[in-house]
Amino acid sequence: MVVAGPVLLLDGVPAAAPIVPERNVVEWSCAVPAGATAQLAIDGEPLEPFLRPGDSMWRWRWQAPAAAGVYPVRLTITAATQVTEWRGTVHVAPSLLDARRYAALLADLVQLAPALAHALNGGRYAAGSGASGYPDRAALPALLTGPLTQRLIAAVERLARQPRQRRWQWEGPRELGMLRERPDPARWRIASDAAPLPPAGWPDRVGVQAYRPDPLERGRQVAAQVLDRLIASGQALLVMPLPAEARVRLVMVIGRLRAARLQFDVNNQPLIGRPMWRPRSRDERIVAAYQRLMQRRLGVGWAPELLEIPVREVARLYETWCVARVGLDLLSLSDWQVHDQSIFAGQTAQLTTQQPLLVLAHPTGATLALRYQPRYAPDSQPFRSLDDRVRVPDGAIEFTHPRRAPGLIVLDAKYRSEEGALPASAIDEGYSYLAGIGHHDGSRAVAALALLFPGSGAPVVYASGLTALPLLPGEQTRTLTAWLRDRILDAII
Repeated sequence: MVVAGPVLLLDGVPAAAPIVPERNVVEWSCAVPAGATAQLAIDGEPLEPFLRPGDSMWRWRWQAPAAAGVYPVRLTITAATQVTEWRGTVHVAPSLLDARRYAALLADLVQLAPALAHALNGGRYAAGSGASGYPDRAALPALLTGPLTQRLIAAVERLARQPRQRRWQWEGPRELGMLRERPDPARWRIASDAAPLPPAGWPDRVGVQAYRPDPLERGRQVAAQVLDRLIASGQALLVMPLPAEARVRLVMVIGRLRAARLQFDVNNQPLIGRPMWRPRSRDERIVAAYQRLMQRRLGVGWAPELLEIPVREVARLYETWCVARVGLDLLSLSDWQVHDQSIFAGQTAQLTTQQPLLVLAHPTGATLALRYQPRYAPDSQPFRSLDDRVRVPDGAIEFTHPRRAPGLIVLDAKYRSEEGALPASAIDEGYSYLAGIGHHDGSRAVAALALLFPGSGAPVVYASGLTALPLLPGEQTRTLTAWLRDRILDAII
């Protein structure tokens, strides 16, 4: 039998709609009858209880995770004849960045995309109709809530209802015994490493031809990419001041765009250029025309997944914003020319970990390479971890010079702060980068390290080369610009 009844306490107070700040440690407790046992699980994970001699109260210590959100709580008390259960939720609240700052970070990240495009092109390419590469803020809501977008939605809804095109496609080699049925010999080919199976002589590995939906359906791919771009752009607008009527219309349009996108079972793929796709139907021509209009009116923008970071992952939003801001500051350095970049693919900006975001060259022969979440392993080149750990800072600037050993400037975003200052644990983590990344001869490779955190005031510079640098949207970003220029100047002189 399952009945309700136990009273669960949080720090001695009945746990009715409790709110716990991120990373805080709290104590849950509940009076349990003699001979019964209790189990408390939060987000599906059971906690380890502790009991005091002679006390009927069961207690559990719990540290709130570092991710804001709502977590389910379940208390189960098991006696000899009955099971008593209590279910509820606990709300983990952001402890460091509030909703206002989250919105400011997201809004500034949206502004950084056209500014980066403008800087990458030497100031020659205005990414929108505004000044200095900024898009026209009035054009975007007008386009999203206007009749052209309504016409696009109707076209993509018709495209989604069309039957998928199918064709025969070769799949990778598979063991013959893993196939549900023996394939038609006309639809398979022997794998290069196959061996005959006795006694029939069938190959043990074959490549099978299957009748699958055509992955090269360009119209569906382009329509999905246009919808993703519009949804991301509309969400970015919602964090900015808008008239109430315009906000309501925008929310309704975003809802229709999301519903239309759900009808396309295609993944996000790199933007397909117009030379690779020729629209064949009237609806596809509408999509193509809207795509061209969007490129003119909206300029450039981030990949959709970057602007969909939820509030509970504000630490990830902060680190991506920090790296994007560092990239813009590097592009403002005089005498440095862009040698290569991987931030933009067509009109879409992204942060990739596979290759440098930026590579800059100096007339002296020096180079700078900005990397996002680089991995420094014990066997990596030219920089390595000096112990058996893999070290992954949020950002790193790798520099070379014709007459000097290569080195690193590490930038790591620390979401944690205590009254505008970094806690000691965050500084200790910074020293692990400072001393733990080096050259293959064991020498130190990190020339300077900045721990970026959401705060205000002047940076704190330590003699070790570590700097605690407050960084938030607004005037505070000038501090990062000055710090980078000084450290890069030291690296090339």
